[in-house]
Amino acid sequence: MFESIAVVGERGQITIPKNIRDIKGIKARDKVVVKIEDDKVVVEKALGKKQKEELMREYYRKYSDRDRKIAEEWKWVSKEADEMLDDEERRHSSGKT
Repeated sequence: MFESIAVVGERGQITIPKNIRDIKGIKARDKVVVKIEDDKVVVEKALGKKQKEELMREYYRKYSDRDRKIAEEWKWVSKEADEMLDDEERRHSSGKT
């Protein structure tokens, strides 16, 4: 962990120390996310447009593959269930229970 002390100005502003900006690649005009996490104020570099798009593509690939696999599995489950019900219906109608 790396930490540094910054002073909060009258308007609530802080300056992120240069060594931390350098480590995290934060430059002038970059956007940062400020949030409370486990009772701590956390400042992190916001994702750029390309990073967000890549995360969305990755998410889509992951879940579309999963959904395709589930749909394929349900085809077989449905077929098995239909066969079992048909067998049960034949047994019942023939007097075998």
